[in-house]
Amino acid sequence: MSSQSIVIRGKDIVINGQPTQIRSGAMHYFRSLPEQWHDRLLNLKRCGLNTVETYLAWNVHEPREGHYDFSGRWDVAAFLREAQALGLMAIVRPGPFICSEWDFGGLPAWLLTKPDMRIRCMNKDFLTAADRFLENALDILTPLQWPAGGPVIMMQIDNEYGSVGNDSEYLQHLYDLFRQQGVTVPLFISDSPSEAIYRCGALPSTLLTVNCRNHPCHGLDLVQRLRPDNPDFVMELWSGVSHRWGEPYHKHAVAEVAADVESLLKRRSSFNFYMFHGGTSFGFMPGAKMASEKEYYPYLNSYEVDAPMDEAGNPTPKYAMIRDLIKKYCPDAEVGEPIVHPARDFGRVQLSEHASLWDTLPALSSRHESVTAESMEHYGQSYGLILYRTQLDLPRGVYPLRIEKLGDRAQVYSNGQFCGDFFRNDSDQTAQVHPGQIDILVENLGRVNTGMGLQNDWRKGMTGAHVQARRLYHWDVYPLPLDDLSGLVFRPGAPTCSAPTFYRGRLKIDSPADTYLRVPYGSKGIVWVNGFNLGRYWHIGPQFALYLPAPLLHQGDNDIVILELAGLREAVVECIDHPDFAPPQALML
Repeated sequence: MSSQSIVIRGKDIVINGQPTQIRSGAMHYFRSLPEQWHDRLLNLKRCGLNTVETYLAWNVHEPREGHYDFSGRWDVAAFLREAQALGLMAIVRPGPFICSEWDFGGLPAWLLTKPDMRIRCMNKDFLTAADRFLENALDILTPLQWPAGGPVIMMQIDNEYGSVGNDSEYLQHLYDLFRQQGVTVPLFISDSPSEAIYRCGALPSTLLTVNCRNHPCHGLDLVQRLRPDNPDFVMELWSGVSHRWGEPYHKHAVAEVAADVESLLKRRSSFNFYMFHGGTSFGFMPGAKMASEKEYYPYLNSYEVDAPMDEAGNPTPKYAMIRDLIKKYCPDAEVGEPIVHPARDFGRVQLSEHASLWDTLPALSSRHESVTAESMEHYGQSYGLILYRTQLDLPRGVYPLRIEKLGDRAQVYSNGQFCGDFFRNDSDQTAQVHPGQIDILVENLGRVNTGMGLQNDWRKGMTGAHVQARRLYHWDVYPLPLDDLSGLVFRPGAPTCSAPTFYRGRLKIDSPADTYLRVPYGSKGIVWVNGFNLGRYWHIGPQFALYLPAPLLHQGDNDIVILELAGLREAVVECIDHPDFAPPQALML
């Protein structure tokens, strides 16, 4: 029987009978590979931290309704056991909503097939699905709690709820579910420091924690005024900044982060760096933000976010600063030299084979006959691209075609000829087309992961198109989740048309190592290595190279496939030994 205990006693977090300062760092198991967990967790510990924090991403664990996966990359129990083996405690935030710049805030897209769905409230359909997921997740987590001999010392109820809602009955429902499922460790909520936010999103029975950057003690002072006996805890000490396509690449100054850290160490407050190691939102998992009602910005695949450990798990200048401050104020903390994994430059790879997207539709998709064009989710698809095809039977001429409710980027073709591409922010989404076959290829760039956009901008694809006020009917729809490319048949040489095209080349290496893959002559597309979806490239930046971890490579030949959507000027990719971002700018505070 375990002798471990954790209780909240007044302003103290008492672990095994001793008041304890929790020094934590966020690192998400789903943003790195299992082969990398040990070294990253060890580096976290060698910085003087005693705890790791992670979310659970519901959408990867239940990709189809009722079908669960907690294995391989998604084996959160293995991740937590690895942390425990290294002597780390753990904080877990199971959701159901996580935000985290992750698609739909971690919610699965199949929720959107429910016609009466309303998320994060006492909606019957949402609660049925969320409760079932949490019951499965908590069956895995409860044996790993601290009092049971595991590493988990705390869990969170939902995430930053008071910033977007006020359904206290919903929060109480989740709290009761956690307790009924056997959660005995302290439960907390975290949100930006605001009395209004806390009134809307906190429960008296939960620990109240703060999310902020710059002068975090101000937020803690507010919590103390509201709850004098609440322990000081900054659950998200923002050490960097996340990035979106088409926006500047920012850095959060080391000196400013140092001031925040030192103020908390002097106060003996508990804290959790968000992020300590960001990692990568591989594939189609990045979310998006609505900057206004009509301004949509998708996030990069890189979640490096200027953290103390970079995307590859190596230390940055913030790492040394944090370690030195912790050693100064916590002389008993365990510190050490971090493990470094240098990246390698493997050079250029010629993409010597190609396959047109149009020619490979039968290998990638099944055709749906649809009277009206419907959203991606309507056809049972969560991620990727979707092709809508119809016939325009009008007299010879040129006609304006306009897309209806685009989510998020479309390329329009008339009789195989490119007519234009549109982004959902564009005020004019009109293409000039001819009678005949119309193809509209729509790319899902990520569902909104926070704010009111979660209620208003869910679905992807499109809901129709019209020509001269005439709505178009009778479509052939081809879902393109692109989760299996094994059916592609490649031909040697370069393509003879400008259609979206797959290219393939082979990278031959003597020994696997981290590298960064760049498509220097591409405009927009997606990259797979040995069948693994690394993510998107896009000439608008600020990310110009995708992190390619060593565990995805093997000695000898490695397949590289890209889908170029808008025209590849030269069929080559590069594997370089460093990240490639736009020149950084200071974060405006």
